[in-house]
Amino acid sequence: MATVAFSACQKDTNTAVKIGASDMATVNGQLKGLWLFPVETQKIVNTSGEALTSPQYIPSSAMQFDGGSKVKIFQDMNTTSDGTYKLSTSNGYIYLDVVYPGGTDITYQVLFVDGQTLKLITSAPYVYYNGSNPEPASAVSSIVLKKQNSADITGNIVRVTVVSDTLYSVAIYRTHTRLEAFADTAVLMDNKTNVTGTYSYSFPTVSGDKLTVDISGDYTKVIFYAYYNGIPMAGNVGYYFNEIKTTTGWTTP
Repeated sequence: MATVAFSACQKDTNTAVKIGASDMATVNGQLKGLWLFPVETQKIVNTSGEALTSPQYIPSSAMQFDGGSKVKIFQDMNTTSDGTYKLSTSNGYIYLDVVYPGGTDITYQVLFVDGQTLKLITSAPYVYYNGSNPEPASAVSSIVLKKQNSADITGNIVRVTVVSDTLYSVAIYRTHTRLEAFADTAVLMDNKTNVTGTYSYSFPTVSGDKLTVDISGDYTKVIFYAYYNGIPMAGNVGYYFNEIKTTTGWTTP
């Protein structure tokens, strides 16, 4: 059931309900703030809504809404841009229209929003090839973000999340680059073997720490996310035989 939560109450957007101006103002108030730890899942569906591919996890951006019409988009720690947004309603559903720099306009349906979680979904036309035959389809993306809290502001925390429905192993390393006594020494922070599903690990850092993520498994079926205080981190990734490993970049500010 698709719901929108307003503080202590909820509105069912799957039924033919009328959403008024006060409801929209409440949703905009819930939306105001910085939304972190984005996770996006995408699947391709045919014109009947049947899935043509398995869900794939893909990178997404953190977003900060001002409660009016402006949104700051955090692609990663070093790449931010300013856009605009507006809320609208139709047939009992609430929509979030985000205009990105350059004029790209994406309309999201708001599935759920409260003081902690924001869930969005969007769809775009897609050409799916069944062998060599093109078929009309849609790329449906579901995005989940978490509201910033005090720990996200002051914690200087790196979080790594790995997702796969196949077997994998993962090792997380931290290298100090600005502390002479430990410079360039990679320290193993955590490791797990023979994992399926979701693995997540967080640790405190100092400025200039370099993150290394080393994953053994089918790199076509494994995805990882790395965040610094909830904002996506970025860098280069090496893809080897049954291995994914971060290379350059991935350094805290």
